Amino acid sequence: MRAIIYLIPIALSVTGCSHKPYGRLCSGEVSTLTGQVTGHSQAWVFDEIQRFTITKGDTTVHSGYLHSTNPALYVPSTTTKDGFLAQRLSNDRFRLADARQDSMVTWTCPVSAAKP
Repeated sequence: MRAIIYLIPIALSVTGCSHKPYGRLCSGEVSTLTGQVTGHSQAWVFDEIQRFTITKGDTTVHSGYLHSTNPALYVPSTTTKDGFLAQRLSNDRFRLADARQDSMVTWTCPVSAAKP
């Protein structure tokens, strides 16, 4: 019985501290690198602050770890394994750009609700 009393707080602290990214269905604007809009898209964005994942249908792109020498001045970004430029523009805006295809998609997600 005493062992159960000690295990309950440990179990609660472990499960309470685990973090799973939540996905949001986000609307995207497809454009050329110069900003000419060429279409629209929708995808699921899973935000983990330091990295994010975009999923559309059977395709998933992981940003990898986002870098910025000064996040107040420079957009956190990285190059994915697939060769895309991945940027976290804000808490609710994400971008993948492909210079080879002269295209980029900027997704705007519904505003995150504050969790109690």
